[in-house]
Parts: sequence; C-alpha cells; structure tokens
Amino acid sequence: MTRSISKIIISHLGGFVFFLILLAIANILVPSIPSGVYSNIVGFFNINLFFLLLIMIVGLINEIFWNFYFPFNILAPISGSFLGVYIVMFIYRIWNFLNSLYIHSNIIIPIESIYFLVVLLTLIIGYITILARHGMPRKDWEEESEEWTRRRLERKRERLTRKINNVDRKLNKNVEWDDVGEEFKLALYNLGKNLNDLFDGKKNKKRKK
Repeated sequence: MTRSISKIIISHLGGFVFFLILLAIANILVPSIPSGVYSNIVGFFNINLFFLLLIMIVGLINEIFWNFYFPFNILAPISGSFLGVYIVMFIYRIWNFLNSLYIHSNIIIPIESIYFLVVLLTLIIGYITILARHGMPRKDWEEESEEWTRRRLERKRERLTRKINNVDRKLNKNVEWDDVGEEFKLALYNLGKNLNDLFDGKKNKKRKK
C-alpha cells in the first residue's frame, strides 16, 4: 500500500522541525564558541533558512506526486526536476560560501549547463521510471514485483518437483511378472535350441563313421 499523504507531510515537517531545533541550538552556542568558522557556518544556514524551507516544500510536493497512480503521477518528474535544480543551487551556494572565505579557487563552474542537465536527466529518468513501474507508486510496485517473483519461484519449484517424482517413479518401477516370464521363456528357448544343435551335430558325426 502507498503511504498516506498525511504521513508524508508529517515526515517532511518533522524532519524540518528537527533541523530548526538543531539550528536554534547552534545559534545559542555561537557566543560560547570562539570560532570564526563556526559562526560563519551558522550564519550561512541562517541566511539560507527560507531557501531550505523552499527545498523542503518542493520535496514534499514531489513525494506526494510520486505517491499517486498514473495519470496523476505524470507531474512527478517535473516536480523532481525543480527539486533537483534547487538542490544543485544550494550546493552551488555552499561552494561560493567556502570559496569566498576559505578556498579562494578560480574554477568557473558552468552552473547554467548543470541546471539544464539536471532538468533533462530528471525528466527522462522520471518518465522511464513511471513506465517501468506501470504507473504505480514505488512501494506498490515493489510489493507486486515481490509477489510476481514468489509466484514464479513457486511454479519453478512445482515443475522441479514433478520432474523429480517422474524420475523416482521410473527408478522405482516394479518389474512385472509377465515381463519376467517372457524373458525366461526366451532364455529356455535359446537353451533348448543350443542343446538340439549340439545333439544333431553328434548324430551326424556318428553316421559318417
């Protein structure tokens, strides 16, 4: 079964509230920690707090879309592309923050090209995923795949069991008395014929003498 929308919302809000609690504790500890690096990092997250809230909201919407069945999940790859762009944008902000204070690198990152690739790949992979799952949410698709695999293994086990039983029946087949009688008759016939041929040969030798 798919996760309910209420559970998805509670999960995302709970994670963001936990982050806010940690950030509040970090701000309280700023006067007690005489470190410029620590205060700069806390200040960076304070400045980008609303941007992180935006990422959380987009991620929430994206997961809700992925929780729907087709055709209601056709917007999931689109919301996923927005989420990917925002995540890359936040990583780029982290890079600029570190580069301006500590790294001082002259590397030029083609951020617009990265945005385009993220959108393109997210859309392609997203719609391929929908087709591969037959329009179902991930959890339902996994459960159905497990059930299909279990049924396939059961059919293989039944076929193997039938083959083993057939082999056992062939190996343990009792020899019928009629078959034994025919073989015994044939052996007696061959024995009698050989004896007759032997006696006839002796008679012919005596006549010649």
